[in-house]
Amino acid sequence: MRKMGLAAVLLLALPLGGCGLLGIPRPVTLGVVNVTLPATVSPTAPMQVDVRVGMGSCEDTNHRLTLVSRTAQTLTLKAEATKTNYGAVCPAVYTESTLSYTDPGTPTRTSPFEVIVNGKSWGKVEVR
Repeated sequence: MRKMGLAAVLLLALPLGGCGLLGIPRPVTLGVVNVTLPATVSPTAPMQVDVRVGMGSCEDTNHRLTLVSRTAQTLTLKAEATKTNYGAVCPAVYTESTLSYTDPGTPTRTSPFEVIVNGKSWGKVEVR
């Protein structure tokens, strides 16, 4: 049996022991399970959008809804997290959580007002 030098042992151990040390935090898209919208809303009233997302990795932190764009006819959001703990050993646990976004009502909405999350239309709200 050959003895390995200290440098070789450290070189082999670095990828195992240094998980996450060189990782740069980056955004990752969360899977959307469901989106809850009101049936109707006034043109300028605040409107809450609840987005149910699936989470299954301890590497993801800072779960959030990010505004992509907002027009009089459309609200576009992105459900995302920040991947920070690269290579962490995570239990195989799937959980769901609800993230909320409140649209302030500006610019004034027109009917029908569509809500898009992660590139998919989740419904239209009647404006009256």
